[in-house]
Amino acid sequence: MRWLICAAFVLALAPRAYAGDFDTLRGPMPAYNWGGFYAGGQASYSSANMNLSGAMGPEVAFILRNTSIEQDQNISGWTVLGSRHPANTGFGAFVGYNYSWENVIIGAEINYNHVYLSSSSQGSISRNFTDSGNLPTGHHYFYTVTVSGGASATLTDIATFRSRIGWQADRFLPYGFAGLAIGRLSTSSSATVAQEATDFPDSENPPLTPLCNINIPTTTGCNNIVPTQSQSNTATQAFAYGFATGLGADVAILPNFFIRGEYEFIYFAPVNGVQMNIQTARVGAGVKF
Repeated sequence: MRWLICAAFVLALAPRAYAGDFDTLRGPMPAYNWGGFYAGGQASYSSANMNLSGAMGPEVAFILRNTSIEQDQNISGWTVLGSRHPANTGFGAFVGYNYSWENVIIGAEINYNHVYLSSSSQGSISRNFTDSGNLPTGHHYFYTVTVSGGASATLTDIATFRSRIGWQADRFLPYGFAGLAIGRLSTSSSATVAQEATDFPDSENPPLTPLCNINIPTTTGCNNIVPTQSQSNTATQAFAYGFATGLGADVAILPNFFIRGEYEFIYFAPVNGVQMNIQTARVGAGVKF
């Protein structure tokens, strides 16, 4: 009888021991709940790298369309303009949802920022070369081509659609994020192509008669070539697409109120020949619902 009583007592205590052992292995459950919807506002400081070197290319290519010198010399690809590095403050808002799985926080967030990042560049480049494309046999034009112009870009709005993952340490939530970025900007560019050419025919007997020169400032050159032409383009509501990634941390101050700080890097694909990278430091505050 005593053995039966002892066995029953051990079996009654066994589940409690197993549950306690499991809690010890898993660790204590987080005391602060980061799960659910949240929203807030933010202020930022952004520094951009705006590469305008390709902004004049489409205009130059249009001016020299169907010409041998564009096909042979790739004049529209000449680097006339440079990069600029505007910086400015901004402000915005965010809204998102966190899913809590023990200490791991997985979420999605929409983040918007209003900024004003503007830059412009002007330049000119001249090159000499010989080209015989589309000319009668034995004729060779020696060209002097000058490409000049300018471009500008202004970025005003940025929205990112992020996926987040973080590790909860009670009221402290460090996280990383990545996602799609969309920017709204205005661009303008203008280009002027001026060319002079002199024919140097091969020595033959009887000698070849040189083709007429393409001169500046004449209004019409030989073979219907206009020695100076200009082209411009303006886009006031252009959209740039790219990706965003970064690191940050949320810190709970009250049960439903938190502050945050983060670093973000955005790469935008070229728009109208303008390519941008944005680096942003940001602070904000939010409410958890």
